[in-house]
Amino acid sequence: MTVKELYELAKNMMFEKKSSKDYDGYYMLWINVLLSENFDLNNHLRLKHGREKLTEVPTVSLDTDVLPYENEMCWEILPYGLAAKFFIDDDLSKYDIFNTDYENRQSKYMWGVEVEVEDVYRSIN
Repeated sequence: MTVKELYELAKNMMFEKKSSKDYDGYYMLWINVLLSENFDLNNHLRLKHGREKLTEVPTVSLDTDVLPYENEMCWEILPYGLAAKFFIDDDLSKYDIFNTDYENRQSKYMWGVEVEVEDVYRSIN
């Protein structure tokens, strides 16, 4: 998913017109905030999918930049977070709705990741 696709998805969820430019000056910065907020959770998803962790928080600067996060993050979590960020100053009731969905979707993916366990208890005969 690209930055622009995420922005358009969030606007659609908010029932904003496609031509609306109300948030054009804010979305890039908010997306970078969301990437930072969700860095650990995304690494958790990467491990669950058998992929290597990212070593540093990515940032985006262009509409065409591809978000380097897992599909669940891009389609199910980030759009709600972005919509919530847009409403934080305009409409607190809508902010609450989107932020609650954002947090619920984050917690949906906070399940365990299987790892090998080191035996620290050696058999004592």
